[in-house]
Amino acid sequence: MKFENSAEKRVSAKHFANFRMADFKNKRILDIGCGNGLFEKYNFEDSKSILGIDLNKNEIEIARSQLKNKKVQFVVLGALNLNKIKKKFDYVVLFDVIEHLPKRKEVFVLKEATKLLNRGGKILISTPKDNFSKFLDIAWYFGHRHYTYKKIKEIISETGLRLDKIYSGGGIVDLFSILLFYPCKWILRSEIPFKNWFDKKKMEEYSSKKGIITIFAICSKR
Repeated sequence: MKFENSAEKRVSAKHFANFRMADFKNKRILDIGCGNGLFEKYNFEDSKSILGIDLNKNEIEIARSQLKNKKVQFVVLGALNLNKIKKKFDYVVLFDVIEHLPKRKEVFVLKEATKLLNRGGKILISTPKDNFSKFLDIAWYFGHRHYTYKKIKEIISETGLRLDKIYSGGGIVDLFSILLFYPCKWILRSEIPFKNWFDKKKMEEYSSKKGIITIFAICSKR
């Protein structure tokens, strides 16, 4: 099966776990690192508005082509330039983003994101968990960072945010699908074998909050 970058093909159990982190009904949301607009496509109907930003122009164009709605806006903008945004939001989401920031810029970006929150607003984070699983993540060997609970708590503490909840998700099936993903995408230009089976099993894994792959953190503006 040929690899496709559409929202329907790229949405995964981890994405749905991200979407379940909060109730976005009637909320204004900033999606940092929006990519091809997965979050927007699956959450725009309930939200009040969503601004999705990403440095990758191609991804933004894909997002714009797949979702045209007056409540959603996509802008080419990096996480290090949040001071250019003049709006306020109820939620800022960084799903699989902080590990891609320049080293030691996590606190800076989260502080800048906090400035964009309405009173009582929240920041939602998901990021790879640092344990044995990283050795099967091909991207880790090329700088794709993984974090421990301790490190995430330290980062959040430095921002002045309040950590409301931290937990993890994903299991062995997700781990092996990651191992297959990169060679299939970049070498074979195809989806992973038995993708539907993997997708079903990963949904079951992410229904638990005792996983080994991804850390989820919910933070509030003080």
